[in-house]
Amino acid sequence: MHHRNKPAAGIARFAALVLAAAMPAVPLNALAQHAHGNLTAVAELEAKSGSAVEGKLTLHEMPGKGVHIEGRVSGLTPGKHGFHIHTNGNCDSPDGMSAGGHFAPTGGRHGAPTDKEHHPGDLGNIVANAEGVADVDVMAHGLTITLMGKSSIGERSIVIHANEDDFSDPAGNSGARVACGYIDLVELHMRM
Repeated sequence: MHHRNKPAAGIARFAALVLAAAMPAVPLNALAQHAHGNLTAVAELEAKSGSAVEGKLTLHEMPGKGVHIEGRVSGLTPGKHGFHIHTNGNCDSPDGMSAGGHFAPTGGRHGAPTDKEHHPGDLGNIVANAEGVADVDVMAHGLTITLMGKSSIGERSIVIHANEDDFSDPAGNSGARVACGYIDLVELHMRM
């Protein structure tokens, strides 16, 4: 079970602080600028709502573009499944509801990622083949993994739903949460 208060997340933050302390005196905002764009996170998907869904997603922050999400998910029913970033970094509940609502730090309407108005956490749909496997390759524009700022998705969660997201407000009618994965920061490379 993963959630925001996991020791691994604390260790990652502690390691970053130790690294920063060992470096020459550099303003904090300069460290953030150098760290930005050099982050990788992993979301290990846990089955929810009685499903058999599993998989692993890797998230790479791309400077000036957003976050590239890739990986493979299995155990899905064939077809489209809603795919969202959710606010809470907590996948502990059996139905995935502990992940909270869609990541929408400034409010707004739910919609397709290509719509003018949509939540930053609205990633559209992933498509499972006849064997129930979906290869994920999504660019989440305007998001970051860094643990600062309104657009940060580090230590939040990714949720996959039972049904297709029809992009209707408020949540796309995509049904039960069949998988949830805590977005766990795994690498921080400072280039000074």
